[in-house]
Amino acid sequence: MRDLVAAAGDLTVVPVGGATQLELGNAPSGPFALMAAGAALRGEVQHEREDLTAVVPAGVTLGELAAILAAKGQHLPLDPPLAETSTIGGVMATGLGGPMRPRFGAPRDFVLGMTVLRADGELVKAGGRVVKNVTGYDLMRLWCGSLGTLGIITEVTVRVYPMAPAVDLECPVASLAEGLELVERIYRADVRAEFSDILAESGEAPALVLRAPERAVPALEALTGPLRRLTPGRYALCRDAGYRLDDVLALRAVTTPSRLRALATDLVALKPSTLVVRPLSGFVRAAWDVGSAPNARQFGGALDQLRGATAAVGGSVVADRMPAGFRGEIEAWGPPPGSFGLMRKLKEAYDPAGRFNRGRYIGGI
Repeated sequence: MRDLVAAAGDLTVVPVGGATQLELGNAPSGPFALMAAGAALRGEVQHEREDLTAVVPAGVTLGELAAILAAKGQHLPLDPPLAETSTIGGVMATGLGGPMRPRFGAPRDFVLGMTVLRADGELVKAGGRVVKNVTGYDLMRLWCGSLGTLGIITEVTVRVYPMAPAVDLECPVASLAEGLELVERIYRADVRAEFSDILAESGEAPALVLRAPERAVPALEALTGPLRRLTPGRYALCRDAGYRLDDVLALRAVTTPSRLRALATDLVALKPSTLVVRPLSGFVRAAWDVGSAPNARQFGGALDQLRGATAAVGGSVVADRMPAGFRGEIEAWGPPPGSFGLMRKLKEAYDPAGRFNRGRYIGGI
């Protein structure tokens, strides 16, 4: 891996793991080279069943890891878009979670230790292999979600969980507002759902989709009415909307619970082909296929309004996927946050020459 970085010379290196998030962010600034890091970062997973931990080479996919853990009755409840083919290193670099994030946390919350290759060719380790590890600076949270701009993740130690029987269910709702109210009632009734999303597809009524312990189904039906089993395809739609081959345009937004209904309503007005609302984390993702996508001018104007409304309460709106013609006109990340000065200093400290993903992340860092 060090030789690959050195061989790139003055080119910006764009690391590629499972290639599921290549469209995320802005285009690299200046000449660049794609580096297929997934194959170079493979190896044996060291699973310690009794300790509920696993040391995972960064090129291992979540699908492969799930099979290894399942054989010992455990799992890593991390379900980003296109999870089966996403590498653990890529997931940590992007920081993207999925439907189970409100219950189990973001990717960084699973990390116990991490090894990263810096731009100068040095390997840096942080954390360890045990759950109770509090020594040193928490560099892992700095690296998670940095889109590989501070270094290339080569190995991750994660906390894993025992598998527990659960059932995936759904029920139709008359509107997004009714779905939001149902999720609130379920939450207040202390029914521990692993996820609870509202899914709306173009031309169809919205549905509340959730996963919960089998024993909780009677309590749930007392709140929601009759529930039906959720098909694997419907769950994958909640998780992968915006990243499927048919999706040409996608955005994700995070806001406060008090603003979530208004944000979702504003997005419905843009007529997405798929809309996913994750009430317990204030999250919305909208996706458009070729037939439903607005033009760049319409999308850019709506995006500016959404960003203005969410920024006022500390939220954000990110364009995850855009047609090539949009990229010259629309900023993927939106205005830099108040912490951008610190982010730029960190980039200058860890990658002063801009070797990794130059230009792709917030503010062009």
